[in-house]
Amino acid sequence: MRKTSWRTLAAVLSLLIAAHLAAASAELFPDLAVEIERNVPARMRDGVTLRADLLRPAAGGPCPAILWRTPYGLERTWHQNPLLLRLARSGYLVVVQDVRGRYASEGRFDPYRQETADGYDSVEWAATLPGCNGKVGMVGLSYPGAVQWLAAVAAPPHLTAIAPAMCFSNGRQFFFFGGAFDLSWIGWAYRNIAPEERRRSALPGPRTAAEADEVWSRNREVWVRSQPLRELAPLKDVAPFLFEWLSHPEDGPYWDFANIESKYSQVKVPSLNISGWYDEGYGPVGAVRNFNGTRQLGSQLVLGPWTHGDPALTSVALGELDFGPNAGMDYEGLILRWCDRWLKGAGREAPSGSPVRIFVMGINQWREEKDWPLARAAPVSYYIGSNSSLVSSPPVAPQAPDRYLFDPRRPVVDPHRGALGPFDQSPLEARRDVLAYSTTSLERDLEVTGEIEAELWVSSTAPDTDFFVRLLDVHPDGKAYNLMSPTLEVQRARYRNGEGRAEFLVPGRPECLRWRSLITSNVFLKGHRIRVHVTSSLLPHLDVNPNTGRPIGADSSTRRAEQAVYHDPAHPSRVILPVIPR
Repeated sequence: MRKTSWRTLAAVLSLLIAAHLAAASAELFPDLAVEIERNVPARMRDGVTLRADLLRPAAGGPCPAILWRTPYGLERTWHQNPLLLRLARSGYLVVVQDVRGRYASEGRFDPYRQETADGYDSVEWAATLPGCNGKVGMVGLSYPGAVQWLAAVAAPPHLTAIAPAMCFSNGRQFFFFGGAFDLSWIGWAYRNIAPEERRRSALPGPRTAAEADEVWSRNREVWVRSQPLRELAPLKDVAPFLFEWLSHPEDGPYWDFANIESKYSQVKVPSLNISGWYDEGYGPVGAVRNFNGTRQLGSQLVLGPWTHGDPALTSVALGELDFGPNAGMDYEGLILRWCDRWLKGAGREAPSGSPVRIFVMGINQWREEKDWPLARAAPVSYYIGSNSSLVSSPPVAPQAPDRYLFDPRRPVVDPHRGALGPFDQSPLEARRDVLAYSTTSLERDLEVTGEIEAELWVSSTAPDTDFFVRLLDVHPDGKAYNLMSPTLEVQRARYRNGEGRAEFLVPGRPECLRWRSLITSNVFLKGHRIRVHVTSSLLPHLDVNPNTGRPIGADSSTRRAEQAVYHDPAHPSRVILPVIPR
């Protein structure tokens, strides 16, 4: 882990840069050993001009280019990101570009949909810049990570390698999880996108991130409960894309623009895939799928105990747990080594020959692996039983189902206000609409690493409803910590047989709901217990199902539902854990 924190280094670099802001648009900055060229135009195939700042190595001479494409403002990006300055000082021509419709770039912003054509054109333009030797790499995380994949599937000839962190692999599952809409998009649109849209269109409302944050903090609790969600007034004029997404809740051709999984054969370059166990749900799922889909190209996978964003990558403490001094990662160093390897030819073999590196929680250790999922993992089932038990044997005698009342107007609310990371979830067990099933104290350590499955037999009096399956590690003090992002834990009943079309429930008839992508790595230590929570809502992470069966986001009314969870011989509800021999 780096001795200097990301925030401290960013502050120092920002001060150094600010001291030079009165300089001309292209001038050598001796303190930074780079030359900055501002607002360099790039003409896209449809005539729209995008603009970029170039960070040139002071030494000069032909070198590879690194392209970072962002919707968050190019100047703010490189002022606050020490990685980009380090890359420039290390002999790369760094190109920081505003994507279409944002800040210095022309056009209309249409998130993600625009980035395949623009990404291809921008890579090829960067390869022609004076000082570039024709090789172009891409780096960045979240949106600046996604644009890498959206360019790579178009196979621009001069693209040589990418390093996308915290990205999706499937467009539909980027915005909807198990059929439920990810409410974090409301905050993203209002805080990160809307201010610049208001400025460009001369619309009233906050026009800076600080102003938007202040308004968001006052109104968040109301807005995430807003019904109908498709009529959320604060975003109607500035984020039309959000409502277009909401109007396409089912998988289908609409989402092809962001379906990376179907285009792996078109990708020609290696990728460094990075995510965290507590990243947004699409992050770890996307990282492992994108890695496996392109591993023959030399791709690598890194999964750590992190949430979302680059500061999280260097953290050792997260939520309410400390993962030890080695939990953080030298993200800058990793990216620099990756770029040197593929863009400068500094050793084509992966370090140590292992393409997978994971952090195992519980024992708080990094480990290198050859594959994901781990070939030595053995599926072990734990069955829901009577008296709130979780047992290793399937039920053999009749058992009454467990029941609870789900009222969408009184949803389960995350006591930690939607923060990502490990938090004690046991206070939620005081609610009657949260069921908890636990093993006895473990007699030995048990490692679970991989993609956990769950099969839950349920019924409801509603035509559609939600169920959550949450895997927890119960410590000896009774605190029960979640092991992944909550967005992975939901299944909307209407999509139980696939997310391409809705199939509504017959009230009272048992149906099996399945989960296939609950990803984590954790050692349940001796004396700990394994616990599963079952419930039907979790604000502010995902939209609350109104139980009516009407189109998602269109309801202004709700209905209560009587939920049943079955655990008898004909309906054996269980979680299937990938157990690693120790």
